[in-house]
Amino acid sequence: MSIECHNAFILHRRPYRETSQLLDLFCQDVGKVSLIFKGGRSGTRMRRGSAQPFTLLQATYFGRGDLKTVKSLEAKTQVVPLAGNRLYMAMYINELLYRLLQAETACDGLFNSYQDTLLAIAGDDDPQIALRNFELTLLETLGYGVNFEEDIYSGELLECGFEYQYQQQAGFFAKQAIHNKQHIYTGEQIQALAERNFCEPDTIQAAKRFCRQALAHLLGGKPLHSRALFNSAK
Repeated sequence: MSIECHNAFILHRRPYRETSQLLDLFCQDVGKVSLIFKGGRSGTRMRRGSAQPFTLLQATYFGRGDLKTVKSLEAKTQVVPLAGNRLYMAMYINELLYRLLQAETACDGLFNSYQDTLLAIAGDDDPQIALRNFELTLLETLGYGVNFEEDIYSGELLECGFEYQYQQQAGFFAKQAIHNKQHIYTGEQIQALAERNFCEPDTIQAAKRFCRQALAHLLGGKPLHSRALFNSAK
């Protein structure tokens, strides 16, 4: 029996039969892994405390199919303290990874970015900046990064003082007469995206709009449950 052991975070969990759970983990070296956690809903303190989202775990599991079996889950850190809007943001990140990651496909650097983002969201700084940085890292990791420097049609450098249109999964080009204002960005905003400089309210709002548009196609138009929860809590 082959046994694997990885650092991991829980992305998604749901009940399975009487006392077990189905877990989707984000593992450091192998990406998203789906597992049966037998007895994961039992009342023992060890099991209750070990399978918590936003906690760095050491996950040991076995199995050859698409659905592995948990051997043990051990917490390596305390739960990242999240509440209110910051909790919804962390849930949003988990849902993005759960929806967009391919099973057992390693994502170099994304695991550390995820962990750093959770800590940043829980910190004292503006969590929106950490969120936008993670979304951009996720797009790049999945192979959907955008060239923020050149016009996709003319090849000319994008310049401050001009406006550009965003084309889904392609990039930016000089603004045309007929356009959707939601897809218009200034050269300054695009430069801020390239540099990940989101200190100004205008640039952080532009980054939020861009990331939402860039991710929409990948999500297939299906709504995010975490976003609905956030909106209902307002």
